[in-house]
Parts: sequence; C-alpha cells; structure tokens
Amino acid sequence: MYESKALLDGLWVRRRRLAGAAITVMALLAAAQLPAEERETAPDKRLENAMLSFREVMHEPDKGIPHDLFDKARCLVIIPGVKKAAFIVGGKYGRGFVSCRRGGNGRFGAPAAVRIEGGSYGLQIGGSSTDVFMLIMNESGMRKLLSDKFTIGGEAEAAAGPVGREASARTDVMLHAEMLSWSRSRGLFAGLSLEGSTLRPDDSENEKLYGRTISNQRILEGETGVPPAARPLIAELNRYRNEGEHREHAEVGARGRVTLSNVHFETGRADLTPDSEPALHEAVAALKEHRDWKIRVEGFTDNRGSKEVNEKLSNDRAETVANWLADHGVEHDRLSSKGYGDRRPVASNSTAEGRAKNRRVELVRVQG
Repeated sequence: MYESKALLDGLWVRRRRLAGAAITVMALLAAAQLPAEERETAPDKRLENAMLSFREVMHEPDKGIPHDLFDKARCLVIIPGVKKAAFIVGGKYGRGFVSCRRGGNGRFGAPAAVRIEGGSYGLQIGGSSTDVFMLIMNESGMRKLLSDKFTIGGEAEAAAGPVGREASARTDVMLHAEMLSWSRSRGLFAGLSLEGSTLRPDDSENEKLYGRTISNQRILEGETGVPPAARPLIAELNRYRNEGEHREHAEVGARGRVTLSNVHFETGRADLTPDSEPALHEAVAALKEHRDWKIRVEGFTDNRGSKEVNEKLSNDRAETVANWLADHGVEHDRLSSKGYGDRRPVASNSTAEGRAKNRRVELVRVQG
C-alpha cells in the first residue's frame, strides 16, 4: 500500500515538473517572438508603414481623423501594427513614431521613436494587428509626451477620438482631453480608449534612425533635421496641415499677395526641405492657369543674426523658390525675386512661434 502511494506521489511530482518545464518553454518562445518581429520591421519599413496608414486614414474625410482636430493638434503619434502580446498579461505592444509641430502651430518636424505597452484595448482592437493614432492636443499633453514614461488615463487625460465630422458633437470632450486616440484594424476606423497603456521613448530605434544617441526631447523640441528615411512621412503629415492653406495660391488672384506657409528651408540656409514640394507644385499649377500673371517672389527672415546676413539669406531663399518654379514649368520672364531680411515682420520676434511666422516666402502679383 505504502509502495503504491509512493509510486503515485512520484508520478505526480514528475508530471508537475514536466508541466512546469512546458510552461517555461512556452514563455521563452513567446518572449523570443518580440525580437524576431522587431528584426523583421526595421525603422525604415516602420516609417513607411506609418506614412501609408496615415494616408489611408486621411483619404476619406468622413471616416478618418477630423481635420479641425488635426489642425489644432500639437503632435501626432502613429503606431502601425500594434500586436497582441501574450507575454504582457491582458495587453498589447507596438512601436511607432511621434512628430510635433515646430513653433507650436508650424509644420511637422523630425520624428522620434516611441513604444506602447500594456493596457486593455477592448473589442475595437480585435484584429491580430492594429494601427493606432494619437493626437496630442495641448502643452500639458506634450509635456507628458516628453517624459521618460507615462500612463495614458493616469498621468495624462485621454479620450477616444471622434470620427469624420463627429468632432462638433463632442466639444466638451475635446476641450479637456490632452490626447485623443483612434484605431484602424481590417479597414475599420474607430475611436479607441488606450487607458492603462504606457507610452515611452524608444531609444534604440532613435539610434538606428539618427545614427547616434539622441533623446526624444531633443528631436521634438530642437532643430534636428529630418532623416532621409522619414521624409516621406513628414511630407505626408505636412500635406494635410491646415489643408485649406494648400489652396492659398488662389489668394494671389484675389489679394495680389500670399504667404507660402508650407514652404520651408534648412536652418540658416536657402535649401528647400522636401516637405515644401506639395505647396510649390500647387503654386506652379495656379501660375500655369493664369499665364498673364507676373510674380515677384519675396523672402523674409526673423531678426536673429545681422542685417547683412538676413538680407542675403532672404534674397537667396526667394531666388531658390523662383528657380524652383521656373524649373517646374513657369516661364523665367514671369518671375523675379527680392529679399527684405527682417524688415517686414508679421509677428513678434520675441517668441519662437513669432519668429517662425516671420521666416517666410511670399508670392506677389506685379502684373496681370
């Protein structure tokens, strides 16, 4: 009897050990899954995925992120392909990028890498892979974004964003939320609650993208240039920035003068940034429609630097734009250029936002 009991006890112990070993192996395999996925999706590919997912969402205004909210947002987070993470209990995992407007309401700048972990996304994220979008709506939300780590719904007030033209019906929510979020899975786009998820910088991805150790704060608040791999994404974001401004060239006919607010240059240089091309192409289209117009391209700077340097820089930038227009089909004899340095500010030079507005190029109709 005692021998039988001892034999049964021994078998029970062996079964528990085997079960424990199996669980350990399964956990290790699940944990190994993440690096494998990370190797498959390099930063360049993830940037491309982010650009494509954003383009698809914004392509249908009635079903995407409302344009009025997008125009008011300080920053945009895109996390393409959030995965179900079996090894994070009840949660998800994803890597993506955030881009913020320069000077508060200016163009989108260089992207910084982020990662999202944990949280319960409910039924809306039911697919095996889901794209997540977040708008950072105010200064408080941006401060949280620049921290080492924060919990959505804890340290940061967040809400599921409205879709299409629902924005006006949710004004009370929009006024108080620091962040608004959406998901897109299998073609379905909907507001999404990310409460309980954590968002943090992804330092290793930044190092791969920029070739050096650099913090998210330095990328998002400084003058870091857009790396080549990220240029298509940033150009796409700026294409939708204040979409009405992409029709601004029409004002040349109505008022005789217009600011090309989506045309930008490398810091301290007369080299156009890649995200300037959509606005320039639209200017070319307008000038081809009105071949009787003669245009003077005027350049302006802020008051940083000497008068002589600013005068030369503004003149060089105006000439660069005039040459670009000529190279893309506008007749040379219809174009002239002139730089005015810091002589005609349109905003205060005492703030970064004001200086950004003063660094501009205008088209002036001088005949036609």
